[in-house]
Amino acid sequence: LLWNVVTFEKPCLEDMMQGLLTLWLCAALPGLLCASPLLVEGDNDASKICKPAPHWEIKGHGAPMKELLGNVVVLALLKASLRDKLLRSNLTDVSFLIVNEREAESRAMYWELKRRAPPGIPVYQQAPLQDDVWEALDGDKDDFLVYDRCGRLTFHIVLPYSFLHYPYIEAAVRATYHKDICGNCTVSEGTIIKGTVDISFQFGYSIENTTVCRSAP
Repeated sequence: LLWNVVTFEKPCLEDMMQGLLTLWLCAALPGLLCASPLLVEGDNDASKICKPAPHWEIKGHGAPMKELLGNVVVLALLKASLRDKLLRSNLTDVSFLIVNEREAESRAMYWELKRRAPPGIPVYQQAPLQDDVWEALDGDKDDFLVYDRCGRLTFHIVLPYSFLHYPYIEAAVRATYHKDICGNCTVSEGTIIKGTVDISFQFGYSIENTTVCRSAP
């Protein structure tokens, strides 16, 4: 399948909301096909869609994305209610991760962030002199980056759409889980895995207000 990305100028909130809500409904109703996953991004580089995540490491923890290849991965500061809701919907093999910002102010808040994280969700803290994970991901405060099981980017959701009281994060998870957005992927020889999800969330204390809506028909 070929996925052409069309860029829309701000404002495009109404179309974006309708698109993701449609995705949520399509994922929730078995057998219903959807034609156009919607991407909400904070950058202008559409070429990242359906490309593997850039390599990044956390000192002392290796490369979490590589270790979790073949799983649905959620790198996010998620409310336990959303995680439990997804589990009740049989969205299995979902791993949740948090990557904290590298700056000193955010490092000082690491233990508070760890305390607030739901049980079983690891919180990774970047070292001061390591390569910046957020920069490698082209991410910013409160971003969610969604990848399939082969580590290919399907959604990059930014503020204000990443607030958890909106349905967009859940819609992105369900759409990537149930739809074959980037085509079949081979995780290991002879094993074809379709339609799974990885969400990347970044938590810090600075933000740039750049929002672009993209639709990938």
